[in-house]
Amino acid sequence: MLTAVLLLALAAAQFMRGGASVAAEYEREMQLRLAAESGVETAAASLERDADAYGPLPPVGRSKIVSTDLVSIPTSEGIKLCVFIERPEGAWAEKGLTVGAAAIDKSETGIRIPDGEKWERAKIVRGWMEKKGNRYVWRRWY
Repeated sequence: MLTAVLLLALAAAQFMRGGASVAAEYEREMQLRLAAESGVETAAASLERDADAYGPLPPVGRSKIVSTDLVSIPTSEGIKLCVFIERPEGAWAEKGLTVGAAAIDKSETGIRIPDGEKWERAKIVRGWMEKKGNRYVWRRWY
């Protein structure tokens, strides 16, 4: 009887530990997503105010890193944020541009996948800005 109670208690402890681990992983994923979205929204606001906020646009089909004014974006410790603008190829090149951001977890904490590889957790988000006359207007996430 005592053995059964002990095994039940160990199973419950393992279940609770697993739940806490999942909650911590979810929290880190949300921190990455929110950091990336904040980077895109900050860059988009700059482009809405001034189409030349980041200098000349990159050539069609290329991207340009614009992570210069991101000091004001609060991110959790260990998160590196990179924001870029990109001009698509084809007919879309004259219609607008993509604003994107990648938030990368550079901390050494978290669950590691036991496959022998060194994985980095990251989240990438992109938004579309449409050209209206001399300026850009936010359209959507994608």
